[in-house]
Amino acid sequence: MDTAQHSRPLWLGIVASSVAVPAIMAAMMTFSSESMMIPPIAVFLVGVLITAPATCLVALPLALWLRRVGRLNAVYLCLLGTVVGALTLGLYTLQGTYYPQMNDKALALWIAEQAALKALASGAVYGFLSAGALCVGAGIAIRPSVRRTDAA
Repeated sequence: MDTAQHSRPLWLGIVASSVAVPAIMAAMMTFSSESMMIPPIAVFLVGVLITAPATCLVALPLALWLRRVGRLNAVYLCLLGTVVGALTLGLYTLQGTYYPQMNDKALALWIAEQAALKALASGAVYGFLSAGALCVGAGIAIRPSVRRTDAA
């Protein structure tokens, strides 16, 4: 197997991916007017509790699969991270904003769908940043590597 697909261990990329987006969000919260009510350290800790399992359950298997097939590079990983981030946050928002207790079920579904559509963009950005941090942390090259060939 070609191990030149990344220059550092993947676990460094997993740690970077788990910490990058929460650190950015905490830094943004520091300069926000809401920082008096919600401390930035709380944003960071809750963010790590959300991103670490997601990184271990989604990003790590994708990176290992891409490495196994010989296609591990930053372009593929960032594209997959963008798509997975958008879908994940969109579905989470759809589930979290749908209130079936409302009398008008169609209105409740429409409101949830609109919120989910708005969440797709920020989910895509979070997924891209997280995948980019994984690539930087693990030293994954930008250019596609040569595909691995199985010698018979």
